[in-house]
Amino acid sequence: MTTAAIDRRQLLDDCEKHWGASAAKLYRIAGSQVEAEASGCEVRDHTGRRYLDFACSYGVFIVGHRHPAVQRRVDAQLAQLAWTPRGAIHPVQQELTERLKALAPGDWGDVRYMLSGAEAVEHSLRYALAANAPRRRIVITAGAYHGKTLAAMSILGQRQHEASFGKLSADVVIVPYGDMAAMREAVGDGACAVYLEPILGGAHLRMPPLGYMEDIRALCDRTGTLLVADEIQTAFGRCGKMFAVEYANIEPDILILSKGLTGGYASIACAMYRKQTLERLPAPADDHDSCGGHPFACAAALAALDVIEEENLLQASVERGQQLRQGLMQLARRFPDIIEDVPGIGLMTGLRLKGAVYESLLSMELGKRNVHTGHSMNERAERPVLRYYPPLSVSAETIDEALKRTHEALEAVAALPAWKISVMRRVTRSMYRLPNALLRKM
Repeated sequence: MTTAAIDRRQLLDDCEKHWGASAAKLYRIAGSQVEAEASGCEVRDHTGRRYLDFACSYGVFIVGHRHPAVQRRVDAQLAQLAWTPRGAIHPVQQELTERLKALAPGDWGDVRYMLSGAEAVEHSLRYALAANAPRRRIVITAGAYHGKTLAAMSILGQRQHEASFGKLSADVVIVPYGDMAAMREAVGDGACAVYLEPILGGAHLRMPPLGYMEDIRALCDRTGTLLVADEIQTAFGRCGKMFAVEYANIEPDILILSKGLTGGYASIACAMYRKQTLERLPAPADDHDSCGGHPFACAAALAALDVIEEENLLQASVERGQQLRQGLMQLARRFPDIIEDVPGIGLMTGLRLKGAVYESLLSMELGKRNVHTGHSMNERAERPVLRYYPPLSVSAETIDEALKRTHEALEAVAALPAWKISVMRRVTRSMYRLPNALLRKM
């Protein structure tokens, strides 16, 4: 099917029929277009309209869409060997394993590959429970997001999902993010594991207090508790360092990676285990079947890591991140009734807005101006963050253009009369309760 022949309404109707009413509803509310082509920091839809991609699927396209160097590597790999059955070994995976062990802070043993971050979380839970038996208590932070497979959902710090699936685990203790006293109380004499996102990306970019991660590492060392770092969003330069734990100069016992690892070319994730963690297992374990880590995905990952290093994208994340944050902070000062602050670090940043209605309005206005940003999806809040996650390869000129369009969008929102914002506030709260039959007409 050519892009000219694509019928968006028909695709949404088909989505509702074959995939699910809730997915179709989300796409209709968000005004999602049909993406047809992408390159660098730009996406083109089926009508030819071009967008600046400052969402990057919450960080997946870390070196930009279709980076030429990654494209060449995956083309060559496809021409040679794309997939191997589980049980076979291939040199591309071995090369990636050694590369990750050398990059990540710590003395690493096994690296286990999966297809998704949630699957890697599942694997890590099994290993943590086995390595620290008979302990069963898992400590997580409120707002944490670790995926939506069943076991991963049991350690979500977003309990609104229990409304659909019921209470998933009695062994999980949730503590407020950043509250070290609550963390000490929850760990007690020794929990099985603490699961920690260095920055709560899915919970509106909550940054750790000074010394927080270091204190948790010391607490885990003292009590024999495993520290699991979920760096699915924060790794590979998103925050200005290869891994966010480097800011605290700590080494986790288990490290979970995904999203940006292949630059968006293939789905891959891994759970990395320190040697001393593996030594605590009662017996050598190989109990997880997964199609992850196939040659095509590993080749893409190696190429993306090459690009990050050869193009000095860690430094670019710092410099372009400062440019973006400074521009957003200027807008925050100009529109104090809409913007509360600008959280984040590196190219993991955004606008904390004074109410969900402003997130919806600003997102719509940015959409009119062809800018994609990351809408809050998993945790509703009174002060949501509209996330800006451009690729690390984004140019200074593109950031200036995105800031210009954001300024225009904010001016449009600020010009709305109070009665219209009041109506939109009520609509925002009830939008997801509207039937698809009505949304089809909008």
